[in-house]
Amino acid sequence: MGSFYDGVGSIFVEAYDAFHGAGQHPLAGDIAFYERLARATGGPVLELGCGTGRVALPLATAGLDITGVDTAEAMLAIARGKRQAAPAPVRDRLTLLHGDMTRLDLGQRFGCVIVPFRSFQQLLTADLQRQALHVIRRHLRPAGRLALHLYDPRLDVLIGDGGVGPVLAGMHPATGRYYEADVLSCRLDHVAQVRHDLWRYTEHDGNGAVIASATRELAVRWTYRWELRYLLELCGFSVRTEHSDFFGAPPAYGKELIVVAALGDDGDG
Repeated sequence: MGSFYDGVGSIFVEAYDAFHGAGQHPLAGDIAFYERLARATGGPVLELGCGTGRVALPLATAGLDITGVDTAEAMLAIARGKRQAAPAPVRDRLTLLHGDMTRLDLGQRFGCVIVPFRSFQQLLTADLQRQALHVIRRHLRPAGRLALHLYDPRLDVLIGDGGVGPVLAGMHPATGRYYEADVLSCRLDHVAQVRHDLWRYTEHDGNGAVIASATRELAVRWTYRWELRYLLELCGFSVRTEHSDFFGAPPAYGKELIVVAALGDDGDG
């Protein structure tokens, strides 16, 4: 994650599981998708951008050895709390580390590397994307697989005000607090392919009154489908499958973009 999720106790960190936690995440099937991929490769799993452990903890609970890495200590603090509350066998299978996916060196190779929920798009330059892919290549076993989740850019959200307005709402599964989030403004840098959204997060009491509110900018880089394919090839990968959801649907304009890639010298299909 980036600076958007910095600050232990910040509303942006505390609201994350209200919007994306267990039972709240809007993209169905992603955890099962990563589990199937990990089992097919034999593991272990490296998750880059693990956040609060939304993906990592269920995978460890399912019996997979997984290392989760994130740049945001505040998000890792929540993930570590969940790990501590889990049964001992799950704790033993889950390692959580502070680190940057563009500079990571764990001295270990993994059967499966995953970058879920568009975390790759928080790398705001092609240079940083290349650095991350070279890091992934160093950490991937010869017959391993990389799974990247991005979105296929919709042109209507890359013009005008970018489609600002109410976006997220949800109740935190542990605290019961209710949060809303909306985009107040959007600045589009079409040369760099970066969208800068000014988000407002609000926390409500049981009567619906606002008890906390804050704004913060989140920047993400959009990457076109064929641009991503060429980038992967330049960094030594070959694309094996592309989907527009986590149930195997073929690529589609404006939908999710899920790419599974192998090392370029991996000869098996």
